[in-house]
Order: sequence, then structure tokens, then C-alpha cells
Amino acid sequence: MKKTLFTALALVMALSSIAQPVLAATGPTTSVTVATGGGNNPIVKCKFEWELDNNITVPPSTTPITAANALESGDKSHSIPGSQFNPPMIKSSVKMLQYFAVVTDEEEGGNVSQVFVDVYHPAGVPAPYSTSEDPRGPLFKYEIPFNIIGHDAAAREKVNTAYNAGLIKFGPAYNITDVIFEMTKGTADLWYGEKVIDYEQPAGNYTVNCYAIDHNSNISPLLQNTFLYVPLAGVEVDFTAINYGSVNLGVHKMIAGDTDWDEPYAPAPSPNLATVRNIGNTWAHVKITESDLGLGKDGLNRWNVQFDARMGSNDQNKVFFDPFVETTLPNYLALSSQDELDLSIMVIKGFSGSTYSGTITIGASIEPFTSPAPIINPDFDD
Repeated sequence: MKKTLFTALALVMALSSIAQPVLAATGPTTSVTVATGGGNNPIVKCKFEWELDNNITVPPSTTPITAANALESGDKSHSIPGSQFNPPMIKSSVKMLQYFAVVTDEEEGGNVSQVFVDVYHPAGVPAPYSTSEDPRGPLFKYEIPFNIIGHDAAAREKVNTAYNAGLIKFGPAYNITDVIFEMTKGTADLWYGEKVIDYEQPAGNYTVNCYAIDHNSNISPLLQNTFLYVPLAGVEVDFTAINYGSVNLGVHKMIAGDTDWDEPYAPAPSPNLATVRNIGNTWAHVKITESDLGLGKDGLNRWNVQFDARMGSNDQNKVFFDPFVETTLPNYLALSSQDELDLSIMVIKGFSGSTYSGTITIGASIEPFTSPAPIINPDFDD
């Protein structure tokens, strides 16, 4: 009998083995339902963000918040509620942001199953930042899962420090006294996550949606706030000086730029040709001011030298300007983009064989994202 049973089982196993490819080919489906358990929903009592880098340290709550430990580079005096962060203004750099939330649950205290935030780009930003295919919407940036810190004295110190800096967003009917009391009692915990923001991420108000989920799959009501990535226009160039060389009186001489970023920097045009690139978090115009190189004015109070400049190769974007006049070029750079900078001089009056010297100042100004999008060249733009 035992031998017969063994043979029958072996036969069933063999048939199952033979049939398995047929079952796989039919494309069976799977499904799962996350059960909603009993109990109450968890609560996000408050949340905040601050930045963390080599230039900012987190002070104790008993230490005055100063510019050196401001936790928010965009509002060091803390005159505006919430967090304001300046972009790093360095090519290809990032800034670390830390996100915090104090969570409680009637059945579990603060030790719930999950805490996380969904972060969204500002409204009105250009593609690709406004074209996410995530179900959470076209402005969705990323989700940040949190880890628990707890409710000890060090955790409470972080909350008090953020409160003193004016960074905290409280949920309805909650305040700092209530939050610290619950943490002291151990019925609420501090959670946190962190993620970098890139130098060229578009400026504006980023929305941060925070949720908590307990072990019964109950989800908290949404607690939402925003932080401002402060709009700052900035450009940099890959040359240390402009050498116009020998010129003829009354004739414009152009020093052509190029789109290749050269390092180390050197005077233009040799060996570097002038290139300018956007290092801010806005679209950026190039602003130029040049001195008169000591050439001065004539007897009718007219300048003895004139300049012109353009970004790119289109003469429609060329601008003529006098010495000491800050001039803004009409076209503008996209985020993390670069272009050639052509600079030209015309000496109207000067002494033959003499060499003149002066200064050039290059800056930037903001072009809003509501304007027509600038042209991006994939051959040399990020």
C-alpha cells in the first residue's frame, strides 16, 4: 500500500511538471488587497525642512539662531515663516535637504509603520520638471521614505531648534507645547528623511505632502507645506580677461566665443574662447558692463570707445553700449545651459601704438518661466 501511494504521488508530480509550461503560457494574474484594520488613523502633528551642508551646523535650541547656523540660507533672519533655501550657484553641485515630521497614533504612539513625503515641483516650471508621468501628477518630483528618530531629548531638541527658527508647520489644533509634551511622554516620535536638490532645479515653491501609515494600514490625514527654492540668476565664464589685441580706429573688432567650456581659465581669445553658462535656478540673461579703458571722451563729451556683444551667433541679439552702462543681452540661457559669448570693441580715438586697459563685469538677471522657452542645444547643453 505504501509503495502504491508513493507511485501515485510520483505520477502526480510528474504530470504537474509537464503541465507547468502550459499554465505559464496562459498568463495567470495575481492580486492583493491591503486590508484596512481597526483603530484610529495616525496623525502628523507637525513637519519642517532645513538644509544641511558644510557651511551650516544645527545649533542647540538654547543657542541663538544666527546667519552662521541659520538652517535656511534664503532667510537667515527668519522673517518669513517656513523654509527658504538658496541654490548653491556652483555647476553640477547639490544641496542636502532634510525633512522631518512628528507623528502620533492612539494605538501605536509614534512608532507607526511608515512615514513619507511626496515632493512636487513648483507650478509653472518648464519641461522636463513639469512632465512627470507618475500617477501623482506631472509636477511630481520624488517620494522620500522616513526613518524614525524617536522622542528622546535629542529628538525634542531638533524640534525646538526648528521652532525657534520659524520653520515648523503644525497640523490643525497643535502647537509646540502639545508636540513636546507628547514626545516627552513617548506618545509621539520624530521621523526624518533626506534628499538632495540640484543646483539647476527650477526656482519656486515646492509642495511637500506628508503621510503616516500605522500597522493596521490606516493612513493619516495629509499635512502639507511648501519651501521656497529662492530664485537666483547666476552665470560664470571660462576666461580671466579679454584681450582685444591690435585694432584700427573706427572699426569694430569682435573677439568670437565658442561653446566649449575650457579649464583652466585663461585670457580670451587665446587659448580660451569666451563661453558663458547658467549656474542659477532661473532662466538667465547675461549682463555686461565695460570701463572706458582710459580712453575717455572727446571735446563734445562723446566716448572715444564703443562696445557691442551678443550671445550666440544671431546678430539680432547683438547690443551696442557705451562704457560704464550695464547692458542686458536680449536672449537668455535655459537651466544648466551654456553658449558662446562674442565681445566687440570700436576705438574711435586713441594714440597710435598705445595700449589701454580696463575692466569688464559680467552678471545675470532673471527671465521668468512664463516667457518663451529658450533654445536648448543638446550638443553642448546638459
